[in-house]
Amino acid sequence: MLRKMAIATLPMYEEEQLSLLDSLAREFEEAFAELSESAERELAGRAFIFSRYGKEQYPYFEPTDAQLVPGCIIPIKEGRPIASVDSTCVLVGETAQGALYAARTAVGISFGGSLRRFFRLGPILVYATSSGLSGLLPRLPSSELDLLLSDHAVAERFIRNTVERRVIETMSGGDGDTIVMADGSLKHPMSQLSSSYLRRNGRSMVGFSKSSNLILSEEAVGVLSNAKMPSFHTLDHGSVSTVLAKFSPDGLVFRLDIAGPEPAETTLGRIIWNDAFASGYPDSLKVAHHLSVFSKADDQALKTFVAKRFRVRQLHTFPLRKIALGSFKGGA
Repeated sequence: MLRKMAIATLPMYEEEQLSLLDSLAREFEEAFAELSESAERELAGRAFIFSRYGKEQYPYFEPTDAQLVPGCIIPIKEGRPIASVDSTCVLVGETAQGALYAARTAVGISFGGSLRRFFRLGPILVYATSSGLSGLLPRLPSSELDLLLSDHAVAERFIRNTVERRVIETMSGGDGDTIVMADGSLKHPMSQLSSSYLRRNGRSMVGFSKSSNLILSEEAVGVLSNAKMPSFHTLDHGSVSTVLAKFSPDGLVFRLDIAGPEPAETTLGRIIWNDAFASGYPDSLKVAHHLSVFSKADDQALKTFVAKRFRVRQLHTFPLRKIALGSFKGGA
């Protein structure tokens, strides 16, 4: 009898659920209508960059008739080391209490127009648990630690930036007039390099950005792309200046954040004389990137080391998402 009652109430349950879904569909429809009005004003006629499976793309900017006149990057023929820093952090594995990460950083040094030296530091192992980050010096507030423990991407970025900051501080603290370059923006809220540190550092420091979301002026990029010589355009003055620059006649345009005692154009002149450029990207930073990333062989070697050194008991795994979700071939 109970089974018959359950069957009898099932259609009523389905009706209730469909009614709720209908209500939700109307809510989404109203929100879409509101978005459409706003998008009509904000997006109509604008240049638009479609991502490729969630990955941002570097845009081809069409020629512009803007009256903007870019500045020329004039080489300052004086030898000065350019030290470029890049780093990588990857998840090695997990326990019930936390996660183990590996970070690696690399430095490429150019001088007088060619790459002269390079260094690679790591892997540096960091174990993140509710007790803190073992293997990394900063002590975090519990709220920040909770965020790192709940999101591997956030933890990887924090560890990578912390390791990279220590390298940058060391390179900036030595003798000489080294210009330190790092991959990424100096103004990013998670850059780990505060404006106060950049002001008191007293050295020239450059953040070299590849992300399209940091390209702030379509017209400026279009003008610089068509320039016949290395050129730049200043977007923002301040303790950290932001410029768009092209270092070779046929090169790409990149955003640079520049901090230091000299004007931005002076720093650009020193960089173009002392580093080498392919596609407008500095060789020192390119080498630092390639030396910092983990290859598949590095990944396997690292896991073998962890298994032997710490005598972990490895659990066998299986592809949960593939088994749980399977494949659906009825889609578009």
